[in-house]
Amino acid sequence: MTKPKVRTRDGAKRRRELCDAAIEVLAEHGSRGLSHERVDRAAGVPVGSTSYYYRSRSALLQGVAARVAEIDTANLQSVLSEPIDTTKPFAHLARLTMLQADGSGLVLNKARHELFLSATRDPALDEISREFMPRIMALAQQAIRQLQPATQDDALLEAQTTAVTTFLTGVFTRFVAGDRTIGDADQLARLFQSIAEAVALDHHRTSASKRTKSGTTPDVS
Repeated sequence: MTKPKVRTRDGAKRRRELCDAAIEVLAEHGSRGLSHERVDRAAGVPVGSTSYYYRSRSALLQGVAARVAEIDTANLQSVLSEPIDTTKPFAHLARLTMLQADGSGLVLNKARHELFLSATRDPALDEISREFMPRIMALAQQAIRQLQPATQDDALLEAQTTAVTTFLTGVFTRFVAGDRTIGDADQLARLFQSIAEAVALDHHRTSASKRTKSGTTPDVS
């Protein structure tokens, strides 16, 4: 007689489902509103399911942060798979940013903001949550190098990257607040480029002024 098949629980799949539901709860209710019971309801699973997989609230937050990082990585790869437009160096960065403006991207954006705030009090959560910005900074610097491939000025590149990513962080926050002044990726790409070019202009002026004060003749060769 054939033995009946025993159904095995797909733990990894269930954790993803619970974390996806927790992302929605974080986006709607904030960090203080996150609870195992709310996640159970949002996921449509029996009461106690979330606490079975994530024994504590801290463990749940860490699981959510890891899931957000996983989705961010997938989004980044999908954007980078698009052809590079040499006439629009910030196109990829702008496209990735605009993914956070509405729909599931906005939900993710709101949840990420809540995780960043919680990470200030949880070192383990901080380690996971802080993976996002280094990726964004690397993408920004890649665009800046594409904008001015001849430069070897690391101080300039660092200043431009700081300015662009600081502005970008503000754009994320405006999306969370419901501000849609920036409406499309092309507009945002132009703003990124304008910021990078303005920083370069200021950097060159400052460098020239320092050389003049020190009596050094600028190298125009």
